Amino acid sequence: MDWWGRATLSRSARTACAKRSHAHTRLAVAVVSLAAVGALVTGCSRGTPSNVAAPPSQPGAANLSSPQAAVRSYLDWSSFAYRMGDSDLASETASPDEEVRVDSYIELLKEKGRGIEQHLTSFSIVRSSAEGTHTLVATHETWSYRYLAPDGRTYLTPAYSTSYDATYTVVRQPDGRWAVDSVDATPLGTVH
Repeated sequence: MDWWGRATLSRSARTACAKRSHAHTRLAVAVVSLAAVGALVTGCSRGTPSNVAAPPSQPGAANLSSPQAAVRSYLDWSSFAYRMGDSDLASETASPDEEVRVDSYIELLKEKGRGIEQHLTSFSIVRSSAEGTHTLVATHETWSYRYLAPDGRTYLTPAYSTSYDATYTVVRQPDGRWAVDSVDATPLGTVH
């Protein structure tokens, strides 16, 4: 007994109590950790949306053998240029004037503090007509797109979708290949 009249434990009894207390603490930490891991796994298995952007993938080689093929290659390569924030990537498929327009859109996105990832989900050529030194290619297109953080690693918005009717002016280059010289696109829905 101590001087207050309480029972005192021997040194070995106090050590045993401390060990049991530490064991209970370790068990509690383990249970809480397992619960946190379980919640994380359960949340992921439910398809929790992620804002981590997929890495960009480079399109295949540009096909500039006809006006129609050049339009499709332009869409692939300008989309990649937008995703990478580098208009030079679309230069093979666009005339110098159109490359300036691609660059202007990239700069506008940068001013707004974002980039864009876009994918063509539906594409059809409505008509083509040769007119002197150029060919007009009319299309109907549907796109899905998301805005990205400036570093391109995370999405800032959900996926959007919109359709366009577009007319591409395609010109023959001195090397005989075709390139998009201008685009006149009319959105058929909301553009965010």
